[in-house]
Amino acid sequence: MESMTFPILLIAIFFLGVALIWAIKEEEPEIATGIVVIAVSMLSLYAITFDDEDTEKNVIKGEYYSTQCQLIEINIDNGVFLLNTNKLKCGDVIENVTVDDYQKYIEAYKKSQTNH
Repeated sequence: MESMTFPILLIAIFFLGVALIWAIKEEEPEIATGIVVIAVSMLSLYAITFDDEDTEKNVIKGEYYSTQCQLIEINIDNGVFLLNTNKLKCGDVIENVTVDDYQKYIEAYKKSQTNH
């Protein structure tokens, strides 16, 4: 369901932007202010609603990497334009995860453990 919410949000923001341009062009400050308030409210609601889902996904990945995987190599340099990665052995599969993502997932998992 989340995969469709972001495009719908973008379409709604686009139409609100068109309405805002119309309101400014027609010199209707009350309508323009209302449109801005609606757009900011929609963006805020989206951010608040889906932030928890991202956190939950991070915790799940962090738990998986902490309990099911073994760190083989850390901070592998991939060149100028690519982020450094950690190489993990998860069962029979080798996974390459960016260092930043790995740390984000592990920290989210550790934080969830201290909150329990």
